[in-house]
Amino acid sequence: MVSQSRLVVGVTYNLRGESVEHFGAGPPREGYDAEFDEWETVQTVAGVLEGLGYRCVLIGALPALMERLLRGERWDVVFNLAEGHHGYGREAQVPALLEEWRIPFTFSGPLCLSLCLHKPTTQLLLRQAGVPTAPFVVVREPHDIDGIDLPYPLFAKPVAEGTSKGIGADSRVDDARELRSTCTRLLQRHGQPVMVEPYLPGPEYTVGILGAGADARAIGVSQTLHDRRATPFLTDLRKRDAPGQPVPVRALEDTGAAQRLAGLAVRAWRTLGCRDAGRVDLRCDEAGEPHVLDVNPLPGLSPTYSPLPLQWAGTGRPYRQLIARIMTAAEHRLPCASTSVPASTAARRVGC
Repeated sequence: MVSQSRLVVGVTYNLRGESVEHFGAGPPREGYDAEFDEWETVQTVAGVLEGLGYRCVLIGALPALMERLLRGERWDVVFNLAEGHHGYGREAQVPALLEEWRIPFTFSGPLCLSLCLHKPTTQLLLRQAGVPTAPFVVVREPHDIDGIDLPYPLFAKPVAEGTSKGIGADSRVDDARELRSTCTRLLQRHGQPVMVEPYLPGPEYTVGILGAGADARAIGVSQTLHDRRATPFLTDLRKRDAPGQPVPVRALEDTGAAQRLAGLAVRAWRTLGCRDAGRVDLRCDEAGEPHVLDVNPLPGLSPTYSPLPLQWAGTGRPYRQLIARIMTAAEHRLPCASTSVPASTAARRVGC
């Protein structure tokens, strides 16, 4: 799709290594910028948007967005890549501000982003909807560890992190001593509760998804390849040691197993109200039954190492088309009465 509208598209983002001076008091979380974008990715997205016929304006992070809005700047749509710095609602901060100013944006809304960042809440909602997830306990204080009644081996991770932050070789624990040591480390280093669940020893999968509601569709299913003799799960060390490198995966053929995984992922996506594009991670138990691990409604978009673009490329379609699909979904949320939207765009909009 090539846009003929010349819509003005703002791009919000956080860059790796950016200063946290303007983001509130207190030290940043350990590895706080691991899920932020490289400048190359932002430039790539902006270049594709320009190539599609949009007029692109680079905005930056939340403080820059606030300043520019208060100066009276506006954009027809915002392409949102911003992950945020602080709190369980950090991924929702830019979308919430844009909602208040009635500016449409790409990807999911603030409620969905907050729910999906907080893994225990995600799991509760999915379990209520009949989507299989592992049972869990939340450790808020060290004394909570004594009340855990789940079978070993167990797995411990922060309740609200991404990009494998907080996950190390000691996240899989085999006894109470190891559990206490790992939970204590996570509580101290990440300043948030710890989620403890049974360790799932089976293969791990990622399902890329486009769309929302009844229109949501899986675009691919990939098995994550781990060194099972070392650490058979992704750790923060693996991500830090190989920045900008794709995690090894194997694309699954369109078999019954792949269709089942895709079906579970789409059910989870719809249950949580995700939209536009993202991914769902699953892992199997000892019997081979898949469980949803994580739902990511704000996906990385590096064409060289992010899972969603790599899955899209695996279908033989260009990166440009993926960005165009995301933008088309966002354009459907443009206000029908907006005088700044050309008639050619308004005619394409749903419900107008």
